[in-house]
Amino acid sequence: MTSELYVKKAALWSSKGEFEKAVESMNTVLELDDDTVAMTEAHCFLGEYYFINQNYELAKEHLKWISDRSEELEAEHDDLLNDEITTADVLLNMMEKFKK
Repeated sequence: MTSELYVKKAALWSSKGEFEKAVESMNTVLELDDDTVAMTEAHCFLGEYYFINQNYELAKEHLKWISDRSEELEAEHDDLLNDEITTADVLLNMMEKFKK
């Protein structure tokens, strides 16, 4: 199965409230490491998931992956990944602002 299909599978699991299975699918995307768009979507999903579940260390790891590559992602994919880049920036800023 390709990374893109695992992203779709994760979306399906999420829509059914099966978030642990969605996380598994997104982790598979990261393991495959064969599609930059899918990788970015996976890192964004996992960053949001861990942020919501208050695992800020893992959230930061995934969101920073996007933030560190934002210029490259924008150059290669125009505005396709704008939502993911914006989400990463907003959540990273929130974590920094409210850091203990």
